[in-house]
Amino acid sequence: MEEILKNPFYQKNYIPILSFTIGTILLSLYAITKIDMLPIIGIFYVYLALFINFCYLIAIITLHFIEKRNNQETLIRIGIALCNIPITLFYMYLVFNVIH
Repeated sequence: MEEILKNPFYQKNYIPILSFTIGTILLSLYAITKIDMLPIIGIFYVYLALFINFCYLIAIITLHFIEKRNNQETLIRIGIALCNIPITLFYMYLVFNVIH
């Protein structure tokens, strides 16, 4: 019998992808509606997402050293998590310099 291995929630890329999606939705809403409260919500969201993504990144790096398997998959997960940093900075630049 083959045992089906299920990846835990933190081993999938849900966290960085969800973080990116919510940030994009907030940026789009602000660009369309110009509601003054959205940049404030966005700043709080950036801090929350930064904390959650940092914890996710630490968990992935820790698991990489504990389990020592599938280096390429781990590096891809780390890369996806780190891609949110320049995207967030670009979104903040757009809100404060271009759209506003």
